[in-house]
Amino acid sequence: MLALAFTLVAGAASAQEATPDDLQPADLEGLQHGVARAYTIDYSALIDLAATPGAEMTVPSGVLTLSAVILEFVSSGNAETALALLQEDATTDMVGETAEVTEIDLNLGDASIGYASVEEFEGQELETIIAVVQQDTYVYFAVGVGSDQDMQTLVNDFTTTLIDNEGSGAGELNDDATYSGGLWNKFPAADDETIADLIPYDSVIFPEPEGTPAP
Repeated sequence: MLALAFTLVAGAASAQEATPDDLQPADLEGLQHGVARAYTIDYSALIDLAATPGAEMTVPSGVLTLSAVILEFVSSGNAETALALLQEDATTDMVGETAEVTEIDLNLGDASIGYASVEEFEGQELETIIAVVQQDTYVYFAVGVGSDQDMQTLVNDFTTTLIDNEGSGAGELNDDATYSGGLWNKFPAADDETIADLIPYDSVIFPEPEGTPAP
C-alpha cells in the first residue's frame, strides 16, 4: 500500500506493481493518518500525441511533478521509528532500482535525508529530487521531477511548506475528487506559486477508504 503512494508521487510505473509483500501501513506502529497528493502537468496532450501515428514524442521542460506523502503518528517516537523503516524502501520505490542515486543535503534538519537522480527520457535530462523528513509526529516524503529548473530549491521550499503548515486528521472528500481540511491543510494553498499550472491528484493511504479492495 505504501508502494502505491510512492508510485503516485513519483509519477512512475503502474500501481499494480506493488505486491502484498510491500510494507503496509499497519506495519507502522502508531500510524493515525496517511495521505498523498501529486501535482502534475496535464498529460492529456502527451497521451494524445503518443497515440498519433508518426508523431514525435517530446517531454516538456520545467516541472513535471511535485508531490508528497504525509504520515501522521500518535507520537514523535513512532514517527522516528517509521522514518528508519521507510527511508531505503521509499527511495527504491520512487526512483527505481536501476537509477544512480546520490545522497544530498537539503538543509531540512537532522532527521532528514535527501536524494538526487538524473536520467535521460525522450531527449530530456530529468532530475528527481527526494526529501524524507521526520518532524514531531509527522513523516514527510516529497519528490520533484523536472528539467531546466533548480529542483533542489523547489523541493526544499515545497517540503518546508508542508512542515510549516498546520494540519491534522482525516479531512473531507470534495466533489472534484480532491480532499481538504485535516492533514490536507499541510499542502500548499491553491494559489501558491510553487504548484502553479500543476494539477492535484489525491489519495488516502491510511486508514483505507471504505470500499477499498483487499490486496
